[in-house]
Amino acid sequence: MKISPLYLFLFAAVVTASSYSTLSSVPIPYVNVSIPPEIITAAFTSAAASQALCLSNDVRNDVDNGLCNEVVIIYARGTFGSGNIGCDVGVAFVDAVSAAEPARVIVQGVPYNADILGYLNGGSEEGAKNMAALIEKAASQCPCAKIVLGGFSQGAQVTHKAVARIAATLSTKVVGIVLFGDPDNDQPFPGVPEKNVLTFCNLDDPICFGIPLPILGHQKYKKDVAKAAAWVAGKV
Repeated sequence: MKISPLYLFLFAAVVTASSYSTLSSVPIPYVNVSIPPEIITAAFTSAAASQALCLSNDVRNDVDNGLCNEVVIIYARGTFGSGNIGCDVGVAFVDAVSAAEPARVIVQGVPYNADILGYLNGGSEEGAKNMAALIEKAASQCPCAKIVLGGFSQGAQVTHKAVARIAATLSTKVVGIVLFGDPDNDQPFPGVPEKNVLTFCNLDDPICFGIPLPILGHQKYKKDVAKAAAWVAGKV
């Protein structure tokens, strides 16, 4: 994969910083450099802080509360995201779909410990297990509902792993999957047609290129929620 000059400049700065660190570091695919863990932690913490102001509720538990509707959104937040859907992208996305399809949508967030280690391991196994269980619960509790999955950053990784866990009969109930800043954006979903998957990955988002720094384009997906909601409306 070709790396842009912007990334190479960033890597040069990171290598300089790493020369003053005695901690173990995280190797970066495609480029022979590593990023010290304290830099990764600071970047993720800063990214989460920048999304800390919620315009509406960042905890959604409609499925767990026994509710049903025509459309069920199950959403996984990103690393350090608040609540169970996360501020900014998560809240904006589910609110946009709800506005596009009035009185037809319920929302369930995925509970999991959205820490850095989970992201670096390819997505939290706990999150994947919980999301798969929620898909099963939604399908059983609301058999006529159309299920939409979504995730941001590590939440996208969790979504990949969750779909791989569910039975093929459940996959057919998933009418759409929407992902923002997906580290696994080139990976298909077993049992889900490609036409039912919409991924937003900015060209200046390092996370989409396997680089563990949630900077630049990784913080700019709120602009895509209107398009995402319109796409979901066309699926439900």
